[in-house]
Amino acid sequence: MRSILTDIKNIIQQPGQGLLKIIIANGAIFVALMVARVSLLIAGRSELFDVFFTHVSLPSALELLIQRPWSLITYFFLHIEVFHLVFNMLFLYWFGIIIQDFIGNKRLVQLYFYGGLAGATAFLIVMNTVSFFMAKGPTFLNGASAGVFAVVVAAATIRPNYQVHLLLLGQVKIKYISAFYVLWSFIETTGANAGGNIAHLGGAILGFMFAKNFLAASRPQAIFEIKIKEFAQVVNQKIHPRKEPETVPEEELNAILDKISQSGYDSLSDYEQKRLFKASQKND
Repeated sequence: MRSILTDIKNIIQQPGQGLLKIIIANGAIFVALMVARVSLLIAGRSELFDVFFTHVSLPSALELLIQRPWSLITYFFLHIEVFHLVFNMLFLYWFGIIIQDFIGNKRLVQLYFYGGLAGATAFLIVMNTVSFFMAKGPTFLNGASAGVFAVVVAAATIRPNYQVHLLLLGQVKIKYISAFYVLWSFIETTGANAGGNIAHLGGAILGFMFAKNFLAASRPQAIFEIKIKEFAQVVNQKIHPRKEPETVPEEELNAILDKISQSGYDSLSDYEQKRLFKASQKND
């Protein structure tokens, strides 16, 4: 237990670990909620937990939202079911890692928060303006799914052809995974968790817009250079014998990786990109 807490402490103290810090925050809040829930249930005061949880969840009723403005933020750090938490955090980590080196640590954290706020906005607008959803009555929203959907769709937009291995399916491009979950959320807007799926779509739209804005603002040649280097590395491995590349000092490599973590791949100079490429050859 002590070693786990030490690892968490080290991650929190390290700069440029925004993705892991978000995951730790969600996990820590879940543990605290479960301890409080079980303790109050044993004490015969479970209603106190219900009151607290609704005060930090996002209400669809605007009159309640005015009284609880903090719920616009707190809701996307709340999970009441362990599988909901695990599923969200795994997807956040898998897809966050895919684009973290491209957009930088700071932008990735912003993307999560913007996605959560976009999900809240979509939830509030639709649940208060569309008669079909208004007929369902007041409801509450919780969970990180909107922020996670923003990260998933952004990753699929920036690196659509990136492949992951899925059990029984083999190698699948993430653009298809993203499209499947967005379509499924749209279909499920008529189901029991209508508000949650509306929030998913709000986060997905934000993620797409965020990624498009990032790509438009980035140097086109930098994106092209990345793809060329990836292709050239594969061709070189298959056609030419492997030669030992020039050694890149560990201190220099760490400095380059720190720069990517803070500002993204596009912040590297041409020289730094070449040095990183040499280091990748060394580590293959």
